[in-house]
Amino acid sequence: MNTNLFHNIANVASLALAGVTAMLLASGCSQYAGDMFDCSHSWINPTYTTTAIAGLQVIKLVVNILRDGPGGLIKPQPPVQ
Repeated sequence: MNTNLFHNIANVASLALAGVTAMLLASGCSQYAGDMFDCSHSWINPTYTTTAIAGLQVIKLVVNILRDGPGGLIKPQPPVQ
């Protein structure tokens, strides 16, 4: 696995793990025992936060694909000069 492939896998993982949880907790959701979320006091609908985070990550991947092509997501990057 090269660093570019790892970078793109990490972007997707950050969307699924850290992003959603952080945004929901910041908007007023509470996490209780048993890993249940209560978003009744949230000022943001959890659907909107999830959509916004997913949208940003999709835009980032699209920009990478437009810049380097689909194969660019997994090819090794050139050395930094």
